[in-house]
Amino acid sequence: MLIYLIPVLVALTFVTAAVGIYAMNTRGRRVTARLQRVVDRDDVEIHDDIAAPQIPPVLQPIAFLAWLIPGQIYSETLKWDLAQAGYRHLDAPRVFTGFRVLATAFFGTVGLLGTWFLRMANTEIMVFSFLGLAFGYFLPMMVLRQKQNTRKMDITLSLPDALDLLVICVEAGQGLNAALLKVGQETAGHADALSEELKTVNAEMRAGVTRTQALRNFALRTGVDDVRAFVAVLIQSDRFGTSIAQALRIHADSLRIRRRQRAEEAARKAPVKMVFPLVFCIFPELLVVILAPGMLALFRALANMAQGN
Repeated sequence: MLIYLIPVLVALTFVTAAVGIYAMNTRGRRVTARLQRVVDRDDVEIHDDIAAPQIPPVLQPIAFLAWLIPGQIYSETLKWDLAQAGYRHLDAPRVFTGFRVLATAFFGTVGLLGTWFLRMANTEIMVFSFLGLAFGYFLPMMVLRQKQNTRKMDITLSLPDALDLLVICVEAGQGLNAALLKVGQETAGHADALSEELKTVNAEMRAGVTRTQALRNFALRTGVDDVRAFVAVLIQSDRFGTSIAQALRIHADSLRIRRRQRAEEAARKAPVKMVFPLVFCIFPELLVVILAPGMLALFRALANMAQGN
């Protein structure tokens, strides 16, 4: 039985190694791209998709399918979920709902036709069709959650450095609005998500939205706990007339401490995460390499004894 497991374990090892190499190469390319954007920062422009007059023609038929689920088109929760993932176009809910309808129909059809071609029973056809429909319905939301988590992590990691720059701007004599705009311009290229949000805050305040409401919209669009705390500090300092620079400096120190604690937590989780590849990808091969020669010699000795008897 152990002999038959060797190809499976070896294949699993190669697949794990390939995934690791791909992840390392992808991360290297991502770092190179970020450094290139920093070098060419003067040419970097963050385009606001809200200003787009309409969605691309390719997405218009998909957006038309959204009318099959009209309740989601006008959902405020969906609008903020899309904003937290970086999709702030006015027609983003329609496009997302259209993709949801399309994915539901596609996977439901795949489940139905697949079970029908396999000549399964009617009950099994219904079950797999229902599973395909459920998977297609929830798949777009799963992708959206993944995009949200990636964007939130980018904002969380870049916020302490942005706060340090904001403190310098405020202590140099700039107003809060001008400081936010300056930080948004300076962080473009290496913290695009945070830069875009800060520019949006400044644009809302210039359009007539109160500072308090613009900052609260900033917290809602990002969905990051550190941003909520940052917004609360700014609102309280503005309301009670305290020093914004001093409050931002203290808050920046606490964010740096929290970032270091998150790094230590991730480092302590690493040994636990290494258990799976060690147990299922490395230890079996070691056991096979160590025990296989002795087992083969034992099998040959037993076979010779059987032939001698």
